[in-house]
Amino acid sequence: MQPPPRKVKESQQMKVVFSEQLNKLQTKQHLDTELLEEIRSFSKHRAAIEKEYGQVSKQDLFYLCAFRSVFSVWRSVVDATAQTAASRLFAAEEYRRLSGQVSKSLRNAKDVRGLERLQRVQAEVVDALRELQRVKKCYHDFSHIASIAREKTADAQARSVARKSEHGIFHFKTGLHKTTTKLTARLKECDDRLTEVRNEYLLTLAAVRAHRHSAGSLWFRRRGLPGEGG
Repeated sequence: MQPPPRKVKESQQMKVVFSEQLNKLQTKQHLDTELLEEIRSFSKHRAAIEKEYGQVSKQDLFYLCAFRSVFSVWRSVVDATAQTAASRLFAAEEYRRLSGQVSKSLRNAKDVRGLERLQRVQAEVVDALRELQRVKKCYHDFSHIASIAREKTADAQARSVARKSEHGIFHFKTGLHKTTTKLTARLKECDDRLTEVRNEYLLTLAAVRAHRHSAGSLWFRRRGLPGEGG
C-alpha cells in the first residue's frame, strides 16, 4: 500500500509566505493611512480658504451697505447671506471632521479584523501541516512494520514446508499452526493499523488543502483581487 503521491510543502515555507503576505498588507495599510492624512490636510486647507473667503465677502458686503445706507433692504439681504455663508462654512467643517474620523475608524477596524483573521487562518494551515507530517511519519512507520511482518510470515511458511519434508506430517502441523497463527495475527494487526493511519493521512491532507484554499482566498480578497479559483 503506497502513500498518496502528492508532496506537501513544509510548514517553514508556509510561514515565510505568510510573513511576506502580512508585510505587504501592513505596507498597504500604511500607504492608505498616509493617503487619508493627505486628504484630511487638503480638506483642512480648503476649509480655511473658504472661511477666509467668507469673511472677506462679509466685510465687503458690510462696507457696501455702510456706503449705501439708503438701501436698507439690501443690508438685510447681505446680513442674511453672510449668516447663511457662515452656517454653511461651519457645517462643511463639521462634516469634514466627522467624516474623516468615521472613515479612519472604520478602515482601521476593518484592517485589524482582516489581519487577525488572516493570521488565524495561516496559523491553522501551519498546525494542519504539522499534523500531516506526524500522520505521514506514522504511515511510513507502520508500512515498514507491515512489510517486515509479511516477510517474516513468508519466511516462516517456507521453513515450515521444509520441515514438513524432514520431520513428517504431525510435526509439520504443530509447528506450522503455532507459527502461522502468531504471524497471521500480527500481520492482520499491522494491516488494520496501516489502513487506519492511511485513512487519517488522507483526511488530514484534505483538511490541509481546504485550509490553504481558505487562506489563499482571504489573501486575494484583502488585496482586492479575484480569488485563486475565480
